[in-house]
Amino acid sequence: MNFPGRSVLKEIHRIANEGFDFIDLTLEPPAAWLPNGKEVGRLIADLGLEAVGHTAYYLPIASPFKELKQQAFDLYARGLDCFADAGIDLVNIHPDNRVPLHGPDRMRARNADAIAELCGIAAARDIRLMVENIDRGFARVDDFIEIFERSPGAGFHLDVAHANLRLGLGQSNHTPELLDAFSDRLCHVHVSDNRGGEGDLHLPLGTGNIDWRSMIGVLKGAGYDGTVTLEVFSREREYLRTSRRLWMEWWNEA
Repeated sequence: MNFPGRSVLKEIHRIANEGFDFIDLTLEPPAAWLPNGKEVGRLIADLGLEAVGHTAYYLPIASPFKELKQQAFDLYARGLDCFADAGIDLVNIHPDNRVPLHGPDRMRARNADAIAELCGIAAARDIRLMVENIDRGFARVDDFIEIFERSPGAGFHLDVAHANLRLGLGQSNHTPELLDAFSDRLCHVHVSDNRGGEGDLHLPLGTGNIDWRSMIGVLKGAGYDGTVTLEVFSREREYLRTSRRLWMEWWNEA
């Protein structure tokens, strides 16, 4: 994934120079909103990369303020225009769990409505949206049933690290149950490590408490062999390189 605090074009060059296969292109402030999509697409193609699209997790797409929700939709649509210009046809979306004074059922319903509408906006640009699991409110299978019923064409974007957060007593990483329910929709995977609890730390692989060999076994068992983003955020790039090496070793051993 490109770091949104730096020039998108410089980040694309960095990712290519480090030998990655694709860029998980995030469009968000401060420096990655909005680049010239056609220029981005040309550079990605020239460097022999593929790309998937990533959007800001904090857009209030289900806000009870109609004006705020509309503004979030307008911003999301502008991002989709950029992705379309860049030739990117698979883009993620995060459910909005910041809906005060709404119980879980109502929050799910508001998100199901919002995501269905945004799927239509994306489809008009030949883009498929994929819904990412997050750590609170949209972490378990039941949290996504209404969304996927309303948006049958939507994909599923698995974040293994998010599935490791806010676990109750006796619970384990939610990845197996999510894949059991939604493997037929699985489009893309994010991996990073954490220690459970509430901290989405984006640690290098092997430094938290996620059993990566087990998670890879579950992914392979579900028939997945698609794109995987290392969401390892560190100033020292060697942690990212080490995580890639470990992932490939574990994947090939599974």
